[in-house]
Amino acid sequence: MSEFLLPILASSTDLISLWGSWLVVILLVAFSLGFVIFVHELGHFVVARMCGVRCEKFLVGFDIGGYKISRKWGETEYAIGILPLGGYVKMFGQDDNVAHIEDEIRQSETQADSPDAVEITGPNGEKRFVHRRSYLAKSVPQRMAIISAGVIMNMIFALIFAWIAFGVGVPEQPCVVSTTTPGGAAWKADYRTGDRITRVNEINDPTYRQLQESVFLGDKEKGIACLVERIGEEPRELMLVPEKVGKLPRIGVAAPVALRLPLQENPVNPFGPGAKATGAGFEPGDLILAANGVEVSTYGELVAELLKNKSEPLTYTLLRGGRAPASDPFAPLSGGEQVVTTVSPNPMERLGIVPTLGAITALQVNSPAVQAGLKVGDLIQAVNGVAIGSSADGQESWDPMLLDDRLSAMGSRSEEVLLTVERDGDTLEIAISPREVTWPELTRERNDPLPLASLGVACEISAKVQGIVANSPAALADLRPGDKITSVTLTSEDKGSEFGKNPQKIELGAGERSWPTVVTALQDNGPDFVVNLTVERSGKELSVSLKPEPSEDAFTFTRGVKLTPLKQLKIATSFSEQAALDWDETCSALGMVFRFLGKLTSNELPVTALGGPVTIAKVAGLSAFEGFGSLLVMLTMLSANLAVLNFLPIPVLDGGHMVFLTWEGITGRPPNERLVTALSFVGFVFLVSLMLFVTLLDVGLIDRGLQ
Repeated sequence: MSEFLLPILASSTDLISLWGSWLVVILLVAFSLGFVIFVHELGHFVVARMCGVRCEKFLVGFDIGGYKISRKWGETEYAIGILPLGGYVKMFGQDDNVAHIEDEIRQSETQADSPDAVEITGPNGEKRFVHRRSYLAKSVPQRMAIISAGVIMNMIFALIFAWIAFGVGVPEQPCVVSTTTPGGAAWKADYRTGDRITRVNEINDPTYRQLQESVFLGDKEKGIACLVERIGEEPRELMLVPEKVGKLPRIGVAAPVALRLPLQENPVNPFGPGAKATGAGFEPGDLILAANGVEVSTYGELVAELLKNKSEPLTYTLLRGGRAPASDPFAPLSGGEQVVTTVSPNPMERLGIVPTLGAITALQVNSPAVQAGLKVGDLIQAVNGVAIGSSADGQESWDPMLLDDRLSAMGSRSEEVLLTVERDGDTLEIAISPREVTWPELTRERNDPLPLASLGVACEISAKVQGIVANSPAALADLRPGDKITSVTLTSEDKGSEFGKNPQKIELGAGERSWPTVVTALQDNGPDFVVNLTVERSGKELSVSLKPEPSEDAFTFTRGVKLTPLKQLKIATSFSEQAALDWDETCSALGMVFRFLGKLTSNELPVTALGGPVTIAKVAGLSAFEGFGSLLVMLTMLSANLAVLNFLPIPVLDGGHMVFLTWEGITGRPPNERLVTALSFVGFVFLVSLMLFVTLLDVGLIDRGLQ
């Protein structure tokens, strides 16, 4: 009985090296994936032996070209094949290709008067006699038991994996918002940094992974019911309706962030101000306790201080040398010492290009914009009489990329401003009270709008040049208002650096990345960093190379200090809790496969969201780095995948065998051999094509195109 290790839903896991080495992890992953296949085949093997069937081979992997490590005990050859993408049990009188039933009958045929003879009905209805230990000699219910045993074993071991996982503890990200995407569903509903989602549909105290699954595989028409808690406010029930970004549904919520610096890498950007900190500096594993003397215990509290003090030096109080208990690497640290380090402001690096501000595309609930009566489609032209972008007479104007900072500063002083707005061809004057912004709103995806968080609006922003800053790199390169930037290529003169080895091209055409994404990419890349622009001017295409320069009056809130994802150890404290977590995780894993297949067949998700053997190995490896519990949860998911996918009604797989056995049980004879041969060929070609397709996706030879 042959099984393929079928594709899984492509995903990723944050890498935190908590234990072990690469060699240990590679061996552990290889063993774990092999064990999942072994368990499946063991189910077939054990039930076949219980039914009296002689098993000739038991292989983990496929012995392509005869390459394998094998040994024979008794009547069975046990082996590990060279191709680790599946495995099989070869039973006497059985072939994985059911179209070979006539050959198997002949091989297991015996004399009618033999004491080992069992009468069966052949594909053409004739009576035949086969050996009693042949697979074909067994009744339809017995053969169904043998066929389904692999799937049942995978389901049993999915439960076992999850049970052990929640006994030792599973690293999970709590459902806390670190930032939202401007214009996204969560942004519109006024989710902010630090908000905690305490219920997602029927799931209480969900993890961030469960939120992702609900968005990715949930009902996009009905939406997702969330209960959200914000410090100092009453919990709010908010319905989120995912929106497609590229080909995938999203709500625009980023994963939670901790206040600890990474353990296994340089904790600061070498080109950011954190690398030039005075005092104690930064070391791997430091924990941020305070900023400018203000105690911080969450990422939201830290960001609020960073935003308030963007243009000023910032003093960090750090816990250095603290240790978490061995039983919980994510528990509060103890021991160590407090140290202090000061970091200078981080000037925004700019090219001197003033982009064109477009119309409002989205409004945030309960925002100053809604209260003032702004609408989607409005175009903000001026603030307090000062034009946005550029003015024809050369007077003062405001760069759209710096507008939010200025409005936030006015909000901190409780100032009211007057907006000049164009609406349906008319010009309106609208008074509005902006708010001080103490949370980040970051553009990360294709065509994200520009956030003006101080107003609660998101606006279109295009790479059509509206103005040029005097004496800037753009001015020296003779860029002009009216130029249209169609693409940006980020590279470096240092060929050993990230951008030197892998230049990044950002298209700026319709539906492509927005200018704020480019501005974000310009920051903290060092003196060798180069920006190559493709510019359209009067029907001609120009190429311009620029080096960003730090601004004197604009700053980013980041200081080049890296932070790790926020994790907590989910561990059962009682037998009943462990059983409940075990059952929920296994059912969730099984349900996720069914829901994903449903989304594929209804064209709600693209087939490029599948992952193949490389993805499986990567996810397993990253899970192993996070700890034994994380690896076991991944194996729970993989076991569920193997169980469900191998029971699909596709010839060559268990499900296909079950369909043919059901036919035999109803009619009293095997299905027509010619029909079975044709269906088996189609099934085999489909599976091989699928494996080739997902492998090419994995290695990047086929673009997933999910963005």
